[in-house]
Amino acid sequence: MDKLIYTVFNTVNNIYDNRAVRAQNLSNIAVPGYKRDLGAKSVGVAFLQNMDTLPTRAMAIQDDNNYFSAQPGTLSQTDIDTDIAISGDGYFLVQGVGNPSLSRRGDLRVSNDGFLENGTSQQLLDGGLQPIKVPNYRFLKVSDDGVVKIEPLGSPVGTEQVIGKLGMTFAFGAELKKFPDGEIRVKDGSIPPVDNEVRVLPKHLELSNVNITEELINSIEDQRQYEINIKMIANAGELDEAGATLLRLPQ
Repeated sequence: MDKLIYTVFNTVNNIYDNRAVRAQNLSNIAVPGYKRDLGAKSVGVAFLQNMDTLPTRAMAIQDDNNYFSAQPGTLSQTDIDTDIAISGDGYFLVQGVGNPSLSRRGDLRVSNDGFLENGTSQQLLDGGLQPIKVPNYRFLKVSDDGVVKIEPLGSPVGTEQVIGKLGMTFAFGAELKKFPDGEIRVKDGSIPPVDNEVRVLPKHLELSNVNITEELINSIEDQRQYEINIKMIANAGELDEAGATLLRLPQ
């Protein structure tokens, strides 16, 4: 009975974790370049054997990796010069609040302090991991090899000035995870080397790779599993009462 109850409680706890992951995915379905969260994975079982606790009470152990789906999202042609998307595999090197991270988001803009950034205010970094400063300009575009060009303000029409080259990487062989701040990085915190073979598609945006139908179906399955486990708790109570009745002394 003890094993049954604690197994059910552990399953219910995992279902709550899954619901949080699904809610996170659905709330980011319209975010360009967002990668679908898969949550953590169970890697073993721990028995509560400290002090006077019962060894039958087991809880699943989960690793600290927040896994995600690296599958590319659908490409959408926007015809906007500041929209770019990674062609095939690869990531942009970006700088947010914490350490440099990897991103597939390519809705570019110039911040108030004159640096090139994406829609989440992450600065795009060059091959030397430095932010790209954008002088006053009339026109900005990015070539397929990641070179950022502008038409400087006050210059003759048609003048092109190269102001930097986007730092991009394939991150081949690196174990990636989502950190608590939601950013994708190498698990050990290192920064993968820049690869000049990564290509971009100008005037395109990569959409989120979240499949709304799949997430809704999984949410329904989670709800069904929750209801089944709650019924199991009620059945465990009934079995316990029945067993106690058999042990009663005759009146």
